[in-house]
Amino acid sequence: MIEALYEKMMIPESCRLGKRVYKKLFHENAKLNEADKKALRDDVDTILWQYTFKPTTIPIQPYEDDQREYHEVALLQVNLKQTGRMNRLAEIVHRPIPYPLFVVFVTDTTCSISLAYKRFSQAAKEAIVAEGFQATAWLDLSNPTENQAAFLESLDISTWPHSHFFAFYRAAMDRVIALACAEHSGHYSLVMPNGLSVDDRMNKLKQVEKLQQEKSEIQGKLKKEKNLGTRVQLNTRIKQITDRIEAIKSEL
Repeated sequence: MIEALYEKMMIPESCRLGKRVYKKLFHENAKLNEADKKALRDDVDTILWQYTFKPTTIPIQPYEDDQREYHEVALLQVNLKQTGRMNRLAEIVHRPIPYPLFVVFVTDTTCSISLAYKRFSQAAKEAIVAEGFQATAWLDLSNPTENQAAFLESLDISTWPHSHFFAFYRAAMDRVIALACAEHSGHYSLVMPNGLSVDDRMNKLKQVEKLQQEKSEIQGKLKKEKNLGTRVQLNTRIKQITDRIEAIKSEL
């Protein structure tokens, strides 16, 4: 099943590695608490370093500025036994590896692509920070939705920028963000509406997620509230949040 994803990406054979990565690497290089260790032990079957993108395997140049250093990109495939702690596992996998990753979480029938930017830490010399985590919803490659199918078609890396690895990785991030936006707007598009930048789009997506969480919390309070006046206030607030969410969705 997962080979269908790599076929869509049109990755050159020169990038293929197919090397096993042992969980010991993360135990030794990441600060794991007991819950992290349990997630790694119970939820992860195997981890494979499937592809390596560097100047010797693909014609893309390294990138450096005062905030980051992108000399290569790796694609790790994480075969899961269960999916409930995937977001935490994404942090466990991304954080200890200093260069940017495509982390592909795989089940028997679905997959999810996780990305995170890397930059130099401002607090600790030579330390690398992972931030801006994004992941797709679970994708059924044999039966994708219309938006997911459009997303998969956009994963052909030969159409991505090849000037340097930061531009290359950002192209992947743009696509994952566009798919997340499509879940709200109903339409997958890499063209930014209303002149938005990718960062603007990401910020609006975060606004929607924050408002949805607030709405859910208020709905929970409403179910327990007995006072009529308070119920009216809560319903009014829910209506305001709903209107705001719809307004932001129209801009995605």
